[in-house]
Amino acid sequence: MPTVNIVEEQLQLCEGFRVQFRDKRTWRDIKGNLGGIPPYKYEKMAKNCWSVTQWAERRFNMCYPGFDVAVLKANGHVANGRTHLATVRDTYLED
Repeated sequence: MPTVNIVEEQLQLCEGFRVQFRDKRTWRDIKGNLGGIPPYKYEKMAKNCWSVTQWAERRFNMCYPGFDVAVLKANGHVANGRTHLATVRDTYLED
């Protein structure tokens, strides 16, 4: 099974934004070399109208129930849960 780093890359390629796996209790970043993580099962990006929270609940938590996730804007800041995915994705186009 892949490492956290590889799955984070898979997520970025599919969804169009970067993420960080986080510990559910402490919300600390999970080390990227942690193995045994199942690959991301989705092939198409989630709808632009979904919020960050909706994406996390409908996709990330279903695939990785033992973890939490931070969705990152292009500048590396964590996106607010109410932010639409289209807005997050657009930050990667602004450069």
